[in-house]
Amino acid sequence: MDLFTGPVGSGQVHDFNPGIPPSGLFWTQPISEDALNVNLQQGTASLEVADLDEEDYHNLSNALHDGPSEPATVAYKMRWAPAAPEMKVTDSVHDFTGRFRLTTVTIEWTAETPTFKFVSDPAKTSNNVRSVIGRERNGVFFSQDG
Repeated sequence: MDLFTGPVGSGQVHDFNPGIPPSGLFWTQPISEDALNVNLQQGTASLEVADLDEEDYHNLSNALHDGPSEPATVAYKMRWAPAAPEMKVTDSVHDFTGRFRLTTVTIEWTAETPTFKFVSDPAKTSNNVRSVIGRERNGVFFSQDG
């Protein structure tokens, strides 16, 4: 999660992430299985995480170089709701198939360091361009029944 003083891509002042592990897979970290609830038939989902340990690298370049950081915690609540009927997409040339639903999503989040605290606006005021939830199969799993 990042904070900017201007449009995205300019004026970055905070870069909250878990750091880069030896595997090199970055911007990911495990969370409790209980944090996520999904009902694909209804087109709903929720994700709620509290007190997740992160580091604040302050900007992307510093984060990618594993530069100086300070300890941080983040919390977020996300709720997806259906906005359109389910659609099936299959691309046999690229071995990809799935069932997807356009959704709306509301998001609230907070971040805190020893010297800074951010609290987003309430979820009811959040706005997103496009969200999708669904299930897909690709690659070696493409031809398996799902």
